[in-house]
Amino acid sequence: MSWDEQGVRVTDVSPVQALTRATAVGGRVADLVKREPKGEDQTCPWELVVTLSESTGDRAAAAWIIADEIMRERTGGRAPTYGKWLAATLSGSQLTGKDRVLVKAFAEPVFEAVAAKKDGNHGLAGYVGEWLWYLLLRDLPEDPARSVEILGPPKAAVNDGGSDGLVVYRERAGAWGFSFRLWEMKKYTGQAGDPGGAIRKGWTQLSSKGATYLGMLSRGDKLLRDDTREFVGSLAEQWVEEEESAGAGVSVALNATAIPTKAFHLAHEHFTTHKHPGALQGLVVAIDDLEGFAHEVREYVWTAL
Repeated sequence: MSWDEQGVRVTDVSPVQALTRATAVGGRVADLVKREPKGEDQTCPWELVVTLSESTGDRAAAAWIIADEIMRERTGGRAPTYGKWLAATLSGSQLTGKDRVLVKAFAEPVFEAVAAKKDGNHGLAGYVGEWLWYLLLRDLPEDPARSVEILGPPKAAVNDGGSDGLVVYRERAGAWGFSFRLWEMKKYTGQAGDPGGAIRKGWTQLSSKGATYLGMLSRGDKLLRDDTREFVGSLAEQWVEEEESAGAGVSVALNATAIPTKAFHLAHEHFTTHKHPGALQGLVVAIDDLEGFAHEVREYVWTAL
């Protein structure tokens, strides 16, 4: 592992090497983690996901997967943008002229070079944490009781307004035939200690702003099925009425040295509505050096720029 002139850790694994390793293990972040259910006797059960082993190759593979997923999503996978970024990145060449201007327009909002190197720049780590949540949830094994109907990727920038994450499920049973969970993502970058403060902030934010977040959403899309569009249009109503179809979740990304032995056991004290079984859910994603890993993702995104 190397360090740049600003003292930021950077990877010695090239994009091609990272892609090769990622492909070998399955091509998904979910293939590089260990999951463990926790707090099953609590009002809010949670899952611990330990990812990014001390293997440099596995860490680089995960960073590459996230960088590639982000750029593919932000550019819509289009050849003039994603295609040119990918080709230049894997060949180790620099984009120039209008190609650089175009690709940089998609990378810059989160990964701009100067901002990414500022001390205490928490936006980068927070954004990568949101993508970890999204990819880990997207690539879960199929649930026989329900299927994911809507799962949107993270917002274009980590500080954009509104909720951090929303999942709509099509249920095999239930009054609505659907359910949803509104998520808030946090990060904790301490090397040790208690991430309870970050978790608590997530619950209080959902408690005070959840209805507003849902009210900010589009009331459906023409591409949605009629029953899905009807359900999505009433999310705020279901939330305010505390219907069993509505749920809340908080995810926190943190350093592996700060994995809590107990977490989310006080969730119901900070989020006091929605008391039906299964209403609350927690997630802890533990990473060896969250800030450093976020910079590795940024390095792969910015290689061609």
